[in-house]
Amino acid sequence: MNQDLQKLIELEKVDREATRLTEEVAALPKRVAAIEEKLAEHKAAVEKAKAGIKANEAGRRQMEADIKGFQEKIAKYRSQSSSVKTNDEYRALMHEVEFAEKQISGCEDKILELMISLENEEKSLKTAEAELKTESVDVEREKAEARVRTAEDEKLLASLHEKREQLRSGVNDSTLAHYDRLMRQRKFAIAEAREQKCLACFVMIRPQTWEEIRTNEQMITCNSCGRIFYYDPDKEAPPPPEPPKKKTKARAAETEIEPEPAAETTPTP
Repeated sequence: MNQDLQKLIELEKVDREATRLTEEVAALPKRVAAIEEKLAEHKAAVEKAKAGIKANEAGRRQMEADIKGFQEKIAKYRSQSSSVKTNDEYRALMHEVEFAEKQISGCEDKILELMISLENEEKSLKTAEAELKTESVDVEREKAEARVRTAEDEKLLASLHEKREQLRSGVNDSTLAHYDRLMRQRKFAIAEAREQKCLACFVMIRPQTWEEIRTNEQMITCNSCGRIFYYDPDKEAPPPPEPPKKKTKARAAETEIEPEPAAETTPTP
């Protein structure tokens, strides 16, 4: 095989692997950021549950304070009722007492609702804290894995860059320039030729060019996509088996008609 062609085939493998590793290294910080963002959501859920419990407790304290205030008013109104002089004044005081009692009943209903709500909020808090704990462990594990993967990828990249420079140093400058241009424009520069066509753009190859490509001794590019051809004889499809020969009608007739046995002759005395 042509030495430049052999080196370019290997160079493209190195370049594509280096590109993959570079993209992976660049993507890892984004992955870690996404993991931490998910963890932040769990932390926010915990804080929300705690805030709900705190608001619930504050609401109950306020209701209890309101009940105490209404109870004091009722005691005051009842105390005043013993010294009123007219029925209208007495009815007015009893009306205030009735109103305060209704307010107390309403506050007690709200306290009961808050207590039921508190049970649900405490359950939500326990669930959120358990999920946060699990997620924190997962985040630390994934961050550690990301750091290890980044270190491994960077080590491989250093090795690939060294190998890349060695391969490039042995290739003709004009050929290398053509290769670099194809890599920038088309993402890969080498194309396999098989069954008399380019496997990159699937354009058919002229018979004479096809025979030249099959030797792997020349740098030949595709007239359509510009990629550099190589040929792998191990991947070429074997020729189809020859169909069985058909018998002619005359030969078929000969095989079908069996010859009659010769008549026996009686010897003359």
